Amino acid sequence: MSAVRLLVVATVGSALGACAGSEEAAVPEGSDGWFTDVTGVWDLDFEHDAGTSAEKLLPETMGGGGALLDADADGDLDLYLVQSGPVPTAAVRAQGTRRPVNRLYANAGDGRLTDATDRSGDAAHNGCGMGVAAGDATGDGLTDLYVTNFGPDVLLVNRGELRFDDATARSGIEDSRWTAGATFFDADADGDLDLYVTGYLDVDAENPTWCGRREPGWRSYCHPDHYDGLSDRFWRNAGDGSFENATLTAGFADSDGKGLGVVAADLDLDGDLDLYVANDSVENRLWTNSGDGTFVDDTLLSGTGVNGRGATEAGMGLACADVDDDLDLDLVVTNLDHESNTLYRNEGGGLFRDATVASGLEAASRMPVGFGCVFEDFDQDGRLDLAVANGHIIDNIALYDDAQTHRQAAQVFAGEGGGHLRALGAQAGELASEPFVGRALLAGDLDGDLDLDLVLVQCGGPAHVFRNDAAAGPALELRGLAPGTRVVVELDDGRRCLRTAGPAPSYFGASHPHVHVGLGDARAVRLEIRAPGSEPREVVFDEPLAGGVWRAEGDG
Repeated sequence: MSAVRLLVVATVGSALGACAGSEEAAVPEGSDGWFTDVTGVWDLDFEHDAGTSAEKLLPETMGGGGALLDADADGDLDLYLVQSGPVPTAAVRAQGTRRPVNRLYANAGDGRLTDATDRSGDAAHNGCGMGVAAGDATGDGLTDLYVTNFGPDVLLVNRGELRFDDATARSGIEDSRWTAGATFFDADADGDLDLYVTGYLDVDAENPTWCGRREPGWRSYCHPDHYDGLSDRFWRNAGDGSFENATLTAGFADSDGKGLGVVAADLDLDGDLDLYVANDSVENRLWTNSGDGTFVDDTLLSGTGVNGRGATEAGMGLACADVDDDLDLDLVVTNLDHESNTLYRNEGGGLFRDATVASGLEAASRMPVGFGCVFEDFDQDGRLDLAVANGHIIDNIALYDDAQTHRQAAQVFAGEGGGHLRALGAQAGELASEPFVGRALLAGDLDGDLDLDLVLVQCGGPAHVFRNDAAAGPALELRGLAPGTRVVVELDDGRRCLRTAGPAPSYFGASHPHVHVGLGDARAVRLEIRAPGSEPREVVFDEPLAGGVWRAEGDG
């Protein structure tokens, strides 16, 4: 096992909070729960424009997305938020109304977000936006963005100093359909990032279908079953700033679905990155990497296409993490009401089992409509927690179901070890005290205190920043690792924690790209790091590490 070098970026004090084995998750004195709404303090003034119309066009219900990234390479996380606006029909275009633009907020490093949209260049894109993927597509050390739209997608190359250029045409990427989820990942382990984009629905916005009762106020948004799905596309990075459409040659010949989310991860522990796609009301897909950047459809044998009852669900958001602490990666998919979110537990050997009920997730997630979801150790006790943004698709759903609402409270589930999750309810704080039309949910350390905050993006409403008040112990954060890198952290109490480098996809988004490990009352003594396509590398600390921020250096 070869070595890798880590350079210290910042250290933290060694004060410890509650023991990792305590029954109740700790909340700091004076706090009302795990998360506090600090949107006003951070000066975030973004409000998503859903472009709502009397025609009830389905794209109006799906945004908005966002990404947390270090856009200016200054060490803190900036925020990019995707706008939608009216669906660009011929009638809308004829009106000539100025469309809303995507917005970039720079982290000032003092607890404020400064609107940098006016100097962001082509990042101020005005398409009918859906989601965004973040990654260094050009290999220059700066994070680029790929924005999916109802209409032409756009590749935004980072030129530094918070400025982005539209490089779509010269990159060779062309996609004018309704696209949704996207991820940058190194499919063939050649050192550059390839791109996978999900196609969603074939919707004719010029001739909208009428769904719901034909009475005033009762027209409703159509279910995805009313439309044909679109195929996904895989773009292989040539390493010179250009991409080629390698969908068929890479094995994705039968990728037709209704894709809303995609995550790249080493699900079979063979050192390369596989793909899992969340599809809406048709089977999800698991694509196993053959080791050379080509893929095989292992959905049927893996058990990840449908739930444990054999039913398809309305797959929307995705989270991938080691939920049960057995050093392999499990999957969570958020779904529509009356379905529950679904946890697929990795049993090894390419097999997964629906462990939703056993995990404690089923009952609490059955009625909400789940979208963005993230697995992170928010209270930093060494166990992963789950946060989910909820909100219905149909704005007048109460007319059809008096048990449902359009705006719904977000949820936090505390990890209790062994794959069990406990719904916090009001203990989640202000994140769960007010209902939202939740879509993207992004995790990252915005305020530099080495715990993970949340950004919740709404459909047709303001975005919110939630400060983490749950962290009761220190954390170790690793930066500079390639997306999909597996890190096993060995602690001095004998535990081993698996984490992966991001950014995690959530729904239509990209969370922070770092590896974040809560230590509880333990110390880190050893790391095992495996980048995609590389051999494992080892870091052994001379003295047990009580936390801090470190950056990896070296090849791979």
